[in-house]
Amino acid sequence: MNLIDALDIRLLELTTTGFKAEMLLSDFHAQPQGYLNGGATLAFAEISAGMASTKLVSPDAFAVGTTVEGHHLTAIKAKGKIFAVADLLHQSKHRHLWDIRILDQKEQIVCKVLVENAILKVQN
Repeated sequence: MNLIDALDIRLLELTTTGFKAEMLLSDFHAQPQGYLNGGATLAFAEISAGMASTKLVSPDAFAVGTTVEGHHLTAIKAKGKIFAVADLLHQSKHRHLWDIRILDQKEQIVCKVLVENAILKVQN
């Protein structure tokens, strides 16, 4: 099983300027007190941004995260699902910068994340 499957992440929508993804929450995503683990939230943001960037580049390239900066704003229980709603702030041949809002099911902000991806060529 890979981390995308373990975290239960789905990329729902992708445009040339943004994306929306969801992560279904369970006890797997929780701290011992039952709240959403901040590491799971940041992994969600980075993985979603990487999936989106990889879909936006040529088939002989892929994205890897280089920088993740997160600000956890609201503590929520690890139940239901959360959404990543992102805007592509910068796109060049070698870099993508995503501005991501992590929202709960009521569309309230849980976390604000910036993710920078490097675009690499597939090595044969």
